[in-house]
Amino acid sequence: MSVIQMNDIFGEGASGATAEEFAATSTNVYVRSQVQIALSKPEAKGRKLSAVEALRSYGIETLRAVASEGYAPLVTSRDEPASTLKRRRVELGLDIRDVAKASGLDAEAIKNIETSGRPSKIRDIERLSVSLALDERIVGFSKVVGDQELGIRLRELRSNRDDTRFDPSSVLKLAQAGWVIARHNEIGRMLKIDVHPMVSQGSLQTYDYRYKTAERGYELAERVREVLGLTAEEPIASVRNLIEDKLGIPLVQDKLTSRFAGATIANGVNRGIVVNEEGLNEKASVRRMTLAHEIGHLVGDPDEKLNRLRVDTYDTLVNNVASVTDPVERRANGFAVAFLAPPLGVKAIARTYDDPVRVVEEIVNTFGISKTAASNHLVNITGMEVPKRRLHSIQETTDWTPSENLTLDYFPIHETSLRKRGRFASLVVKAQQGGHISEDTAASWLDTDIDSYVSHRETILALQG
Repeated sequence: MSVIQMNDIFGEGASGATAEEFAATSTNVYVRSQVQIALSKPEAKGRKLSAVEALRSYGIETLRAVASEGYAPLVTSRDEPASTLKRRRVELGLDIRDVAKASGLDAEAIKNIETSGRPSKIRDIERLSVSLALDERIVGFSKVVGDQELGIRLRELRSNRDDTRFDPSSVLKLAQAGWVIARHNEIGRMLKIDVHPMVSQGSLQTYDYRYKTAERGYELAERVREVLGLTAEEPIASVRNLIEDKLGIPLVQDKLTSRFAGATIANGVNRGIVVNEEGLNEKASVRRMTLAHEIGHLVGDPDEKLNRLRVDTYDTLVNNVASVTDPVERRANGFAVAFLAPPLGVKAIARTYDDPVRVVEEIVNTFGISKTAASNHLVNITGMEVPKRRLHSIQETTDWTPSENLTLDYFPIHETSLRKRGRFASLVVKAQQGGHISEDTAASWLDTDIDSYVSHRETILALQG
């Protein structure tokens, strides 16, 4: 396409060698409605998009139609996006009342959105799409808007008849976590943020679950620590920081059904970790173990073992490694405790003190794991036992909460959901400031309005550090 044609599309001030470069230098602002996209006007109430995100979502031919015709259609038939959204809700095994509660939309508004040919507000359509783990920008425009396998797995959790059954609220929160993970990874690609090769290439994935499986977890933990440049006895100051900054893995924190500890989720090619803030994870030492357990799955387990969505209960995580029967979970448990409290470090402490209670206390405060985990780990490594009745006397003198919780507790926009706080929020700000998304999109992704977003974005960046 010639420079003249590009300027017709992106404006006279735009320049570059590619459509992407022209879009990056364009001052055009687009607005989309339920059915079309056009150049924005001051009175427009639809979703405002930068030229970069409009090009990325809809392609150069759509924007050329906007330049020549004044608008371009975005839906493939009068049945869209109603058909896609209703099909997804049914796929997840949810009724309209469940989705209404999670999305904040009125049930009648959802019925209207799901009815072919009915007009709806684009922002309502977007909120519903996000709640169902669909890409709200292209719902109705493209057939590929969500991961069907993830949808099936979420429905299985909803329909289980045993104690692994998820209530509708938790299914929807996991679906929304899948959306956050997909957007997080997308922004990472925009900003050219590297994901660690252990994650992106699966360089340490292995089918080695042979007996003794927990020891295979110890071996995997040793390899991962070595790759990350951690010494054989070095404590991990913040597992959250390690996940987000060193590994480049999206981490979503939310409040789920209290018996569930954490999960790994794949949404398309995007994989991430979800940790429950409810239940035992309210204690930082337990949450650190949960996060380390999920790292073990994500780094060590081949994709088919993770099954798009693998959910872990507290029962699996808090029991002694030796009492867990599933080899995948046994290895992840062994990985978690050895990753946080490396055996060489535990043995060094055991050699220093004669009293087993003092040994456990030092392990707890040095490595940030729970009393029960430290006691079980000590037995498994050295054979040194501590009577359970004596564990209550152990003093936890190190507070690991600030290093694991800072960006959540002090997040400045109160309406931003828990799952979107932390690193995701800071990446949204960086993407907006880099011209990849509009202020309107950034505000929407953080559940707020433009004024609130603009006034708090620097604080969000400062919190992440």
